[in-house]
Amino acid sequence: MLKKDGHTHTRYSHHGSQEALSDYLDKAIVLGFDEYVVTEHAPLPTRFLSAFNQPIAARYNSALTKAELPIYKKLVEDAQQQYAQRLLIKKGFEVDYLPGYEEETFKFLKEQANWLDEVILSVHFLPNQAGDLAALDYDALTFEKYFGPDLVDPQALFQRYFTAVLASIELANQANMRVRIGHLTLIRIYQKRFKLPPFSADTLVQIEQVLQAIKAGGHQLDYNAAGFRKPDNGESYPTLAIVRRAIQLGIPLVYGSDAHQVSDLGQHYEEMQNNIKKYLDLYE
Repeated sequence: MLKKDGHTHTRYSHHGSQEALSDYLDKAIVLGFDEYVVTEHAPLPTRFLSAFNQPIAARYNSALTKAELPIYKKLVEDAQQQYAQRLLIKKGFEVDYLPGYEEETFKFLKEQANWLDEVILSVHFLPNQAGDLAALDYDALTFEKYFGPDLVDPQALFQRYFTAVLASIELANQANMRVRIGHLTLIRIYQKRFKLPPFSADTLVQIEQVLQAIKAGGHQLDYNAAGFRKPDNGESYPTLAIVRRAIQLGIPLVYGSDAHQVSDLGQHYEEMQNNIKKYLDLYE
């Protein structure tokens, strides 16, 4: 089986290290990876950025800028040529699903379809009770500021998040594009700090709907190691119960380090692959 990292970043994320892409690729080779997908955060829509009223750093440090887009694409293309005999490198983006900005996202996906090898579709921004489309994972203080009132009823917040994930899958289907759904349980990123409860029966029904939609659309799940690095989370995205159900449904899971610095590469790979093997054996 090929050893693959399907979710990685570069210095153009603007919220990671300034290490060169070649540093990541060299480390991936040392770790024995055969396949490596570069999935930088795609530029956010201009209309969204114009309306952004949250921390200024989150506005400018969440993704590639449109001016950097051709620079990033050439960087990945050059790496493919330079490492052709050592590592299979694939061209990708992590694209934000933004409620209310579907038209811009659809246009971007269609424009980039011929360049892309793989795409991750993620929900990082969610409407709060005040109607602000706010960052879920910028930092805990921002989360508390914008979603504090939602924490009175966490299940309603969870369900609003999974409603957005389900809508992202529908958008991918409309674009006729197979995608990988990114870090499915990101909504739990601060679960320890805010003492978030387990998913309720109603929320689990909604998660099942999401998984069924992923299955029906022929999509994949990002099996993301970043949650282990988050002190207020401490587990993979998605959680093991969801991993087990996804495998039962036959949904492909792709390991993603979600590396924003070279040292992130390969973290928890063996543990996570062993979980997949355990559940595959269970359902064979």
